[in-house]
Amino acid sequence: MLKAPRFWYKKNDTYLSNTLYPLSLLFRLGTRLRNIISSQRISELPIICIGNIVVGGAGKTPVALKLGSLLKQNGYKPHFVSKGYGGIETNNTLIKEWHSAQSVGDESLLLSEIAPTWIGKDRNKSFKLAKENGADCIIMDDGFQNPTIQKDFSIIVINGEQGFGNKRVIPSGPLRESISRGISRANLIIVIGEIADDIKRKISNSVPLIHAKFQISKDNKIYKNQKVTAFAGIAYPDKFYNSLDEQGAILEKKISYPDHHIFDENDMLNLAETANITKSILVTTKKDYVRIPKSYRSLVSTLDGEISFEDEGLLIEILGNLLENKINNIAV
Repeated sequence: MLKAPRFWYKKNDTYLSNTLYPLSLLFRLGTRLRNIISSQRISELPIICIGNIVVGGAGKTPVALKLGSLLKQNGYKPHFVSKGYGGIETNNTLIKEWHSAQSVGDESLLLSEIAPTWIGKDRNKSFKLAKENGADCIIMDDGFQNPTIQKDFSIIVINGEQGFGNKRVIPSGPLRESISRGISRANLIIVIGEIADDIKRKISNSVPLIHAKFQISKDNKIYKNQKVTAFAGIAYPDKFYNSLDEQGAILEKKISYPDHHIFDENDMLNLAETANITKSILVTTKKDYVRIPKSYRSLVSTLDGEISFEDEGLLIEILGNLLENKINNIAV
């Protein structure tokens, strides 16, 4: 898995972006054709889809984790459905405690700590298995651009710091689809952090918007005034580095790996050597931590936190009405 090219997040046009632009047009054409010829399969369970417009992490998984917790607190029985990106398992499988990031992907492991989580290439089959095993609703991590999957309620997550990059579609930029098309299909937008003016102008007033922020867990270790070697294999590692910086950590080294990178023994030995030379401690994200060999995890600390919504009550009211309507219709 490759790192996001730096030119994707340059404000001005670059030679590479302009050169690849014709391929972006072909990608958009292919997407439209796929949408025309694809047929959608309907699930009996209400499906809440959490997606984004940019390639890589805008905060989908933290939002999914928080929504799962909120729905459970309000009496629902959500199951998560994920493709298991980054894992080798393709069959439809319920995540168990003995699964690893290599087999089912890192995001699936994190989701399974909150609620039953299904992975597999055929997500429609996962919906059926979830219903057979007691789910009354589904939270789907990703899949917003897949036209074959039913979405009763689609949430787009936007990271205010990350934005939309150069606002071009892959490979010329980081977008999975045009901003206007993506937003037009959304039922709700969740913005994490401060939102820039250029992003505000792209968001239609017709789509409800809820602000959110990533809060460090109260019981999390504080790294203020500590020398830190920070490392991460996530799509936008600057979010992690900035969080440590805001805590007052002294960042001796920032080491980035490709998104979903599986750490091996050589990686960990090199990181340990770097920390030893700089007399610093190793710190990573919780998402990266599950991809570290268990024998090396004692060497690494994590920066843990969760999403908090500015208007949690409104979000629960919106989703509660949706779920009750469909659950009642199923009962009838």
